[in-house]
Amino acid sequence: MSENSRFSELLLGKALPKNHLRKSQARLSAMFQRRFAEVNARQKEHRAHNEASMRVLRDLAGKDRSVGAAVTQARKRSAALAGARLPLPKRSKVAPRARVGSFDMTFAPPYSWPWQWSATTGPDATSDVTANQNAGTMSFDSWTGQNGKTASGAVAVGVYYQPDPLLICGDSGMMNVSSTPAFHYLWDSSNVFDSSHTGAFIGLYVGEYTLGGDFVQAVVDQQISLWNSGGGSDQGSNSGYGLFASTPVDTSHFYEIWVWAGGDAEADGWSLFWGSAALSSASLTVPSISIHVY
Repeated sequence: MSENSRFSELLLGKALPKNHLRKSQARLSAMFQRRFAEVNARQKEHRAHNEASMRVLRDLAGKDRSVGAAVTQARKRSAALAGARLPLPKRSKVAPRARVGSFDMTFAPPYSWPWQWSATTGPDATSDVTANQNAGTMSFDSWTGQNGKTASGAVAVGVYYQPDPLLICGDSGMMNVSSTPAFHYLWDSSNVFDSSHTGAFIGLYVGEYTLGGDFVQAVVDQQISLWNSGGGSDQGSNSGYGLFASTPVDTSHFYEIWVWAGGDAEADGWSLFWGSAALSSASLTVPSISIHVY
């Protein structure tokens, strides 16, 4: 029996309702699918506004051979970046622990659950996502492809907690959640007489459920922007990105606690004298998820 399993039996409350994970993952995926549709609608409107001015520039560009060379170079560079694979960052191992008083607990892999979601539009846009709750690792890699349109992905690993009336004062209390994921990232937004966009987030999500497994609300929906760009490129790493959130909790509910991240990319693809491509990619390691209830 793992340390997390032993703690779960002693401190985290009764077993969750049957099929809870499947329903919870489906709800999160539906939420991101709605957001993906909203982003696509906004981007379509934005492209329509830009099209008139861009068309004038593209007509002029067709008379200049150097522009064609610039497009070819940008297209090759974008494809090369999209083919790169980021290694998982290393983090020191954290031992799970618990302390009764006010209540502190640190979860370490294996976590309770994984979750992943992706969506694309366009003929060759791709979005590869992975989430491994046993290793505490996850990644997303979204690229618009040579022919453009949109790609988006999101990933998470998580645990759950049900407050015990013996461990908090009365029927309610406060819960602090923290984690320090490490990550490598790579993004690119290349465009020649066109527009493109790439963005990404990282954060904590805490969902509140009845003891019967019915969703009540998202008490924490933290999405911290890692980048948000309409042009340029960057890559790098972070050895420990500090995440923190606080929320009221009570003994009549249980709480899902997720560390999540995701990225999106939008572009039009490449033509002879104009075009664009975008990439959003990261690999992450989550060494621990800690809660403090009082």
